Amino acid sequence: MRPPTKNHLNNIVWSGGPLHMNCEHGADLWMKSKSYVKDNIIAIKAVKYKDEIFVSTPRLKPGVLAGVWLLIQANKGVELQPFPELRSHHIADCRAVQNVIDMYLDNFGNLWILDSGIIETLVSPRCTCPPKIVSISLPLKKLTKHIDLSHLTEPTSQLQNIVVEYTIAGKPFMYVSDASRGAIIVYDVTKEAGWHVTACSSSPGLQLALVKRGLAQSVLVLISLNWPGILELDTGILKRKNAQSALRMFGEHTKPVVLLGFDAHHVYLRHTECTDVLSWDTRHMYNSSHLTDIHSAGPRLVPTSVTADYKRNLLILDSNYGDAVQSNVPAYHRITITSQP
Repeated sequence: MRPPTKNHLNNIVWSGGPLHMNCEHGADLWMKSKSYVKDNIIAIKAVKYKDEIFVSTPRLKPGVLAGVWLLIQANKGVELQPFPELRSHHIADCRAVQNVIDMYLDNFGNLWILDSGIIETLVSPRCTCPPKIVSISLPLKKLTKHIDLSHLTEPTSQLQNIVVEYTIAGKPFMYVSDASRGAIIVYDVTKEAGWHVTACSSSPGLQLALVKRGLAQSVLVLISLNWPGILELDTGILKRKNAQSALRMFGEHTKPVVLLGFDAHHVYLRHTECTDVLSWDTRHMYNSSHLTDIHSAGPRLVPTSVTADYKRNLLILDSNYGDAVQSNVPAYHRITITSQP
């Protein structure tokens, strides 16, 4: 994709999953075999690396060829190309990506994929592989790491978010939320060791944001769907495998929110009954006076992710997610690229 013009709103739109294949008739062949169903492809997250945009599409329904795609500007508009290649997403190949629940792009161009291993979750859920984390190097265009999470999860685990923190020494730690246990799975990539820390009570959803509290301190912001407020946990506690320190709770009398994304000092969210994207500068107290409205999704659309690119612009992904999930209508997607507030 072409880079956005400075200080100018850019809208990228497409419907369903228009497939980009090097072979002219490749899409037709996949459609005839029912391995590719354009209308069942629903993007939930968008990230930008240099001048390329990548989106993730979970396998909610049959016919989703891949979980990570590169957006291609074609003659007929936006098309999606499986990334890094189609065989990286083959079903039942446990070295391949099965179902992308979430993804996180670090500053080194590594795209960390949270893979539940359970596909077609809205129609007929089936487990094809154990849960894992996969790293895709965007500069190298290949899968570089596979981390098995089966020994850190339970059969009822509901994995939801992944974030990655690098220490001052450059050591990566990964944090994965497990809503069914109210737990954070911690994985030390350098030592190839993992453990879990109970953070709160079980919940239908547990979302994570990683924000700075200083040069050497980061905290996890936790949003639980059955708690109207916001929780905060020092990541130093997680690295020490210590769950004894109390969580910081704030905003407990505010409206319930859904997390959309974060960057160094900001968390992007929306109220559950509204589709406007709100920005919270975490250096200030959490209350309505410190929430800035930065984007309106529009009629029948809902924002599903907000991420920052290398120029500190924001990528906001809107779609008719609810309609696409509940019916057979194709998902309408719109990415808005705008400057940070």
